Amino acid sequence: MDQKNRTVLLVAAVVVAVALVAVNFDKITGAAVSNVDVSVTPSVTSGDQVTVMVNANGNRIKNAVELRKVGGSEVRTCSFDNCDGNWCSKPRFGEAGKTLIANCVTSPGWNGGYYALLKEYQTNKELGRAYFTVT
Repeated sequence: MDQKNRTVLLVAAVVVAVALVAVNFDKITGAAVSNVDVSVTPSVTSGDQVTVMVNANGNRIKNAVELRKVGGSEVRTCSFDNCDGNWCSKPRFGEAGKTLIANCVTSPGWNGGYYALLKEYQTNKELGRAYFTVT
């Protein structure tokens, strides 16, 4: 193989390697995901609403807040009142502020410790949770 062919093959190999790194850069370095700021009504009566307030911190949050019993399997979902679509990173266009708000109704039979769980839209990775009590 002469020098010209070696050079062409070396350049092609370098171009392919650079392209592979560029395409998979987020997988190589890891995507920086910051937790969301979540707060809830600390204590509610069963059958009443618990208000979940969220600052997404730039994350794409699923528009399905999960209410879960601590140590149990009960799950109830509700959506943000000020978000349209399957995911949210901020309130819908035209609304002031950066807080997403969900008013979720608890079941009449609930009693004890519960938490609101927020997940990332595409990966279902947990982004944050906040605990509350139902009496």
